[in-house]
Amino acid sequence: MINMEKAIDEFLKYVDNFDLNEKPIKMKKDHSFRVMDISNRIAVDLNLEKEKIELATLIGLLHDIARFEQFKQFKTFSDLKSFDHGDYGVQLLEKDNMIRKYIDTDKYDNILKKAIKNHNKFTIEDGLVEEEELFCKIVRDADKLDIFYEAATMFWENDIEKIENGRIRPEIKEQFIEGKLINKKDISMKDGAEKIIQVLAFIYDINFATSFKIIYESKYIDIIIGKFNFKKQEAKEDFEEIRNISNNYIENKLNLEK
Repeated sequence: MINMEKAIDEFLKYVDNFDLNEKPIKMKKDHSFRVMDISNRIAVDLNLEKEKIELATLIGLLHDIARFEQFKQFKTFSDLKSFDHGDYGVQLLEKDNMIRKYIDTDKYDNILKKAIKNHNKFTIEDGLVEEEELFCKIVRDADKLDIFYEAATMFWENDIEKIENGRIRPEIKEQFIEGKLINKKDISMKDGAEKIIQVLAFIYDINFATSFKIIYESKYIDIIIGKFNFKKQEAKEDFEEIRNISNNYIENKLNLEK
């Protein structure tokens, strides 16, 4: 069995090494606990055995453990401007056998490390065994679901004017229409509107019925797009089309799972 109470206590001790008065640090602490809870819910709904549910829960808690050091060193959460936080999270857990603070047995170490390493990658690495891939997908779903939550409630507070006056380039819109993920490297940071579509495209990397149900019931697509009063008619039309495509995609996925 995995002692989640002990794991949470150790995580809180680790986070206490950082300045929780800094808003980004506090946000990542809260994000970690929400992803922990969502990972637990997905694993429960998948009817995994108790210890595997606990493993999914632990991975959710630890998936962003590198974010605290990342912000402390670089004052950014941009992997492009600092380090890959999935890879660095694995390095942290390996350093001085830190992983044993969170889980006594080593039988799940490979799964845990693979899931943390892959949670932030554009796609999951090839060559994983079935169980490794399962836990990668659980934490990736949970992470994206909380990104949807954050996008609906707190993202882009300082970029509203820039986003509302922005547009989506045709090639980026076409990727969305074709049902493709959009790489953060490919979006324009000039006006900010493409940040929205890049997040919305996460729906194409969602794996489980529970995840689609959460997105649907939380009305994330409508709330995220509804935050903005786009000034350009082209942008208004593009985002209305994207809204409809997104909601239809989610509803179809739910119908397939009924």
